[in-house]
Amino acid sequence: MREIARVVPLAPHVRSRALTLVDVTPDTQAWHRFLSRVLLLLGAGLVLSGAVCFVAYNWDRVGAFAKFLAVEGAIVGATAVAWKKLPRLSGQVALAAAAVLVGPLLALYGQVYQTGADPYGLFLGWLALILPWVIAAQFGPLWLFALGLLDVSVMLYCGQVLDKGLLRDAQPVVIAAIHLVALIAYELRSELTTRRTPHIIATVGFGALLVGASIFVLDERRTEAHLLAAIALAAAIIGAFHYYRRVRPDRFMVTIAVASGLAWLAISIGRLVFGDLDMSVAGGFVMAIVVLGEVALGLRWYRRSTAQ
Repeated sequence: MREIARVVPLAPHVRSRALTLVDVTPDTQAWHRFLSRVLLLLGAGLVLSGAVCFVAYNWDRVGAFAKFLAVEGAIVGATAVAWKKLPRLSGQVALAAAAVLVGPLLALYGQVYQTGADPYGLFLGWLALILPWVIAAQFGPLWLFALGLLDVSVMLYCGQVLDKGLLRDAQPVVIAAIHLVALIAYELRSELTTRRTPHIIATVGFGALLVGASIFVLDERRTEAHLLAAIALAAAIIGAFHYYRRVRPDRFMVTIAVASGLAWLAISIGRLVFGDLDMSVAGGFVMAIVVLGEVALGLRWYRRSTAQ
């Protein structure tokens, strides 16, 4: 005989909490905080673009003194705001704006005096000048900006100075190593609670290793550096899977590690199908099945891991 499910009424506070979780709507304070941050970031972006566009549009109309005055005035103004507002968000954004304007100032100096400096030197000098501000601001986006400057400096140096050789081919491994050091430094700072910054750091690092490992699979001119990238990718996947699953649980980190492994597996199978087996039309169907299978297995594993 079929049992009839018994309906148990919920307590008022439980029912209120359940309705809150099902339909969460921001209150007045949340909207005020959101709009103030959006307008603050929008205003900082407009000031940055206005200072740069003013110099670019009036390049032939004003002298070198006026050009430097416009950019340096914006830097001094942003720094003054940061001096009064730190460590609040408005002060962090102002100091980040000043750090960003240092780059156009260096580019302006190079254009006016025709220094002939290499582009990688520009980005490396930019990073060196703003590093004290980066440390003082304690602002995640500014840390990411500084890390991006270092990445660009490494890539430009490898492309301009190292014309060929093992060191140039090891560029993905070098970038991944930089991001590994940045990730370890961030994880050691237990007072930082936001996880967006390490997520971006890890994603770029895995992407760099995936590029190097893919070259090892696809390019016939692969070198020992590309083999090192493939080994480093496998080690990074295993290390991230263990650490962020058992030591410090983080589903995004585990997901990006597994996704990198599946992407490299799909690239390797694609090389086998289209290169070694020389399958054209049929190879497309095979790769479609492989990718769909990886997605299905990945989603099944993710559901099981989240249910635990």
